[in-house]
Amino acid sequence: MAWEAVWSGLRQNFALPNLVLRAVYIIFIAIAIELIAWWLGRMIEKAVTPYIAIDAGRPAAWRVRRRTTLRQSPKWMLRAVLYTIGMILIFDVFGVPVLPLSLAVGAVVVIMGAGIAPIFRDLVQGYVLLAEDAIAPGDAVEINGHVGTVEKLTLRGVWLRGHNGRLHLLSNRAISDVAIYRRAVEGAPRDFPENKPAKTNPPSNAR
Repeated sequence: MAWEAVWSGLRQNFALPNLVLRAVYIIFIAIAIELIAWWLGRMIEKAVTPYIAIDAGRPAAWRVRRRTTLRQSPKWMLRAVLYTIGMILIFDVFGVPVLPLSLAVGAVVVIMGAGIAPIFRDLVQGYVLLAEDAIAPGDAVEINGHVGTVEKLTLRGVWLRGHNGRLHLLSNRAISDVAIYRRAVEGAPRDFPENKPAKTNPPSNAR
């Protein structure tokens, strides 16, 4: 009987007069969501502004990538949350029971939370590393006892090439001890100092 009542309510909501009114509600919800996203986006821009220019001297391609990630990553997450709320509100406009839907979404978040918690920690730690410009591709570093040159840095982890050629894949959440031997700057060589062959004197021609 409950589903029959829901179905009857949905049929009434999709009648033409009610459909026009609900379309106005949906447009209002969409505008409100976009305004909130814009306002919070401006606040995010102000929050990250002090960290943007600290990568001066870094290679240009890395500066662009780093600054884009700092600005856009929080906005993507924010929009995902706002759009989820907007969809729930739109379902409510059409008479779809919101409470069971909200409980279902909450249950999925709780169930998935345990599984994605390590990934979330990687993302948070990776964002902090980027914000502080702690390391970047080309840096000669020692991370958790592994010595080498950073080949790649993402929000998930660090690709560290050892001077013996071995590639270490380190999760950001596991990074606890970092020593920097040389920071990569525009035009500087990217290889680790120990990769360079030792300089030897030419053999003497003296008899």
